[in-house]
Amino acid sequence: MTLFRELTDTTQDLAALRAFYDTLYVAEFPDPDERESLANMADYLHRKARGWYGRNNYHIVLGLSGDTAVAASVSDYLAAPNTGVIEFLLVAPAGRGGGTGRRLLAHTEALLDQDARRAGGRPLDAILAEMNDPLATSALSDNLDPVTRALIWHRWGYRGLDFPYVQPALSPDQGAVTNLILICKPLREDWFEAVPAAVVVLGVQEYLRWAMRIEEPRDCAEFRDMAAALAAADLVTAMPLDRYVGRDTALDIRTAAGDAEFDAAMALYRKTFRPGPYTAPESAFRRARPDPDYHLWTLRGTSTDPAPEGLASFFALPAAGFVGYLALTGPLHRAGLLRRLIARIETQLLADRLAVRGWYAEVADDIDLAPYRHIGCHLLAVDYHQPDPDAPVRLIFKPPGRGYGPPTLAPTDLLADIDDILTTVYGIPDPRHHPTHQRLAASLPPGATDVPLR
Repeated sequence: MTLFRELTDTTQDLAALRAFYDTLYVAEFPDPDERESLANMADYLHRKARGWYGRNNYHIVLGLSGDTAVAASVSDYLAAPNTGVIEFLLVAPAGRGGGTGRRLLAHTEALLDQDARRAGGRPLDAILAEMNDPLATSALSDNLDPVTRALIWHRWGYRGLDFPYVQPALSPDQGAVTNLILICKPLREDWFEAVPAAVVVLGVQEYLRWAMRIEEPRDCAEFRDMAAALAAADLVTAMPLDRYVGRDTALDIRTAAGDAEFDAAMALYRKTFRPGPYTAPESAFRRARPDPDYHLWTLRGTSTDPAPEGLASFFALPAAGFVGYLALTGPLHRAGLLRRLIARIETQLLADRLAVRGWYAEVADDIDLAPYRHIGCHLLAVDYHQPDPDAPVRLIFKPPGRGYGPPTLAPTDLLADIDDILTTVYGIPDPRHHPTHQRLAASLPPGATDVPLR
């Protein structure tokens, strides 16, 4: 049985904190920029003992099996916005799946609610937490599959706040962390779908002040950027995390690995995409089928639907993705499912590759770009032709996850990705000398540092 113990600044508790830090904390935070130092944690406990937090509060809770820490949480109560912040909550790998995390979360949330009632005589309004964004690229392996983590926090009642959150550097020797999403458990019914932007700004401001000791957050460039983004609207959308990663029940997605599912995919492909210069022969799908970096999915509204009403065909390239064909037909058409399908594709690309800069797709001139723009795609202002046959198409690009402005795509990266598309998708052995590459390269403005957009 795991017992929970809140630490103080006694010698015994500081020794327990050190043992936890050395054996579990460092291993569970592979990104050094995300790690709070042991010295800072101990200092916060000393400050708490001296009354430095005032109406605010700070908690370190260890989950102990005997004398061994198998779980832990660090949290803050912020009186000004009447919110809690869970800096982290972790369970040792061997102890996951048995309910320890949920029990620790309930214990932590109860402490924060007690703080609120003590400080202001009313219940807590919301709880914030940082989470690795499952749709953000990262150069480091995560300690837990990020989609699995998102679904756990979803079951716990947390939702994603739709604004560009960045954790400022925790020390002069660390960097800002850009692959996080701020999640929220609204405890007021009127905040379930959206949280007032002013509350989010104040929550982030006080979090920086009390948990990161940034005395004047307005002097912090990351906070100024977040405050400016939040000032653009009165409310911040609270996104369901299962929908954010495309794992709600709206789509039944199957890999077309077996012959029957592959044949069903091809039947839908022939029905949906009329023959022409922009359609591949069925033999191309068969050739790509054994490639582990190629994915062909069939889509249904429910698991009991006999035949697919949609499909997705895409490649994981060395540093990007290439989406060949997407179809949502019948009851799946105009059902608001494109964003969820794209989330599934992007999480698959990030599972295939630790870091991808985004994905590309070729769009014929007679296809409406509005649905693609709606989900964050951008039209590249380049001269691009399909290599076989030599047919002009529009090339779109989307970085993974949420987008809050135009993407930055270096011309050298674009050309490298085009070479991978020509090699992997079209089977061209010498892409640098192919007219598609040369025409596109010639269309880029000389000396440009970013690919122009239309």
